[in-house]
Amino acid sequence: MVAVLELFDKITDILTQLAELERDKAAAVRKDDLTALDKSLKQEQVLALSIRGLEQKRTDLLSQFGLLELPLSDLPGKFPADQRMEAKKTVDRLRDAYQIYRHAAEVARDTLECNLHEIEKILANAGVDPKNGPGYGSPDIEPPATMKTDFHA
Repeated sequence: MVAVLELFDKITDILTQLAELERDKAAAVRKDDLTALDKSLKQEQVLALSIRGLEQKRTDLLSQFGLLELPLSDLPGKFPADQRMEAKKTVDRLRDAYQIYRHAAEVARDTLECNLHEIEKILANAGVDPKNGPGYGSPDIEPPATMKTDFHA
């Protein structure tokens, strides 16, 4: 059962890193720093993949002990008496890290959405219809030569 606590500690660490990245994303958006935003998004993708792997391990591990359907808050009660306090602390840290991450993600999302709405307003005032979207949708606009591929080569 110690392996469950170790896994929860790893997940907590990644959630803490993700929360920090969410704060970095929000700061990058407020500063109009697209390079920093892109860097944060790439790091976020790496951590999201790590979380997926750990989630699979969590599912497998809890299934081994017959605890998969048990709510997280009830998990410490299934540990031996001498490990219950440590299990409770680990579960509490995990829940706290998740709540902090959720809050940071919400702030980042709201910041991004506000800035996107502002960009749409600027485009609309400039006479551009933002609903047409970005890209090369118009048939008379060609993508740059570096984006073309010659399949006959």
